[in-house]
Amino acid sequence: MSGESERSLIQPEIFESETEAFQAASAMLVDAISSSIAARSSCVLVLAGGNSANSVMRFAFQSDINWSLVHLVLADERCVPISHVDRNDVALTALVESASLVHRPVIHGIPAELGPHLGAEKFAVQLASIGQPDIALLGVADDGHIASLFPNSTALSASGDAASVTDSPKEPRERVSCSLAYLTRATYRIALQTGHNKRDIFVRLQQGERLPLALFSPTHWFMDYNATR
Repeated sequence: MSGESERSLIQPEIFESETEAFQAASAMLVDAISSSIAARSSCVLVLAGGNSANSVMRFAFQSDINWSLVHLVLADERCVPISHVDRNDVALTALVESASLVHRPVIHGIPAELGPHLGAEKFAVQLASIGQPDIALLGVADDGHIASLFPNSTALSASGDAASVTDSPKEPRERVSCSLAYLTRATYRIALQTGHNKRDIFVRLQQGERLPLALFSPTHWFMDYNATR
């Protein structure tokens, strides 16, 4: 893989605590959203599920941004029925509702209930209508995967904007994800990596292993010390 994947991995910003890392990431995110809105009167923010991204968004929702100008695009979704407790769109909707915002962002879900192949096809059409991503905010899992793009997965080489995932090592095995090609088009690519269970990933990345995070080539990388030692 060439192009985006050949860039050197930046050095992370490392903070004493997880909370400090999330607060710093939130401040950077708010600036990036504000810049995008100032330039284009809108912002497309691709958002992963999980605790890290949700924690950053809780801080960001405290800002005075006009969130109605922000499009929240889920980075990935599990192929389970609509309203299933394991869906990322369920968690994101609950997070937005709990923030009590005056202006709510536009949430773009993924039709993963259709299955990985048809779901990815429909999702690609949605992404084309939404436009290019301005920001991608992704947590890093303990195996180095981002969104639902796992190490050595065939989904990493998807050429379109959406990828069908049928070989997830974690249940459910079938998912729909934004592709690496789509995610790396974001101007701001923010990675979040905290906790003791992430320290092996940090070592592997520093040794040059081309894990999905490295292929994502973040422009900003926030960690806590627990993830480095």
